[in-house]
Amino acid sequence: MPRSTAKFISYDLRPAKQSERRILIDLLSIGGDCGLPINTYRYVGMGANRFYDYLLLHKYLGINKMVSLEHDQKMFLRAEFNAPYKFIEVKQLTSAAFISGDLNVDPTIYWLDYDGGIGQHLVKDIISLSPKLKQGDFCFVTVSGTPPGAIDKSSDEERLIFLHENLPEVSGACSIEDVERSNFPDAVHKILIATFKNAFAQRRDGRFVPFLQVEYADSQPMVTVGGAFLSDGQALNMASKVRIGLPFLDANTTSLYEIRSLHLTERERAIFDRAVTSPKRRCVERNALMKLGFKDIEIDAYKDLVRYLPRYVETMV
Repeated sequence: MPRSTAKFISYDLRPAKQSERRILIDLLSIGGDCGLPINTYRYVGMGANRFYDYLLLHKYLGINKMVSLEHDQKMFLRAEFNAPYKFIEVKQLTSAAFISGDLNVDPTIYWLDYDGGIGQHLVKDIISLSPKLKQGDFCFVTVSGTPPGAIDKSSDEERLIFLHENLPEVSGACSIEDVERSNFPDAVHKILIATFKNAFAQRRDGRFVPFLQVEYADSQPMVTVGGAFLSDGQALNMASKVRIGLPFLDANTTSLYEIRSLHLTERERAIFDRAVTSPKRRCVERNALMKLGFKDIEIDAYKDLVRYLPRYVETMV
């Protein structure tokens, strides 16, 4: 059993991860606009000892039925101690054990935020979860975008063979280019999309729509794929609203959206704010940013994320 990353990663300073959380909040809010009673949902996730997503889901969406899974015994004790709300039920269970024994019928948002890389355990969890999702339920999966330990030092050819042999049903779309270290998030993305597609292929009462397909890197590359199990009418309605509210997300895309890490000073950020909210693409502020060495791709990325990038304040004591 892998050790919890909360022991050696500072979750206080992960701007890209925090941006992802805020995007997910908006995505769920759009579900609410489509008639889904989001504030009545149960949330099942992996809060570790910080519970950031739990705080946001309660603050912005009013969710007050929550479960946090923690398989690590020492981290379980810290998670219980640090749970910010009484209604968070911390369970010392793996995701597989929880899914197999979960009989709750409440509408649910699942966020399986794994510590490690892609593997059979993750595929099995999604397959086990697929018959339990009801119309209107959400499921998101986050996994490392780096090669698993068994193939970390392998050649590209050996990585591809490993994936085809160990994940034969879901790795067929992976190419030799995808398994290069710098491109491995693309292989993870293709495997996750194929897994969701296969897992829900037999369902006739709805379809799974992957509204969120993103990659980011605070300390290491991470990939998140997730969405909702909806009727055809619900899917069309929500897709239409997502195109308006979150235009950089596209459920029909075959590529990942990158949440870029933009390391800016407060003074630079003030210029970015004005540049991306100007009605003119070429404006004084954009020209100033270009002179400082910023590129169009960075400014456009900031425009996508202007509402989601966190601000951190340093205090000296």
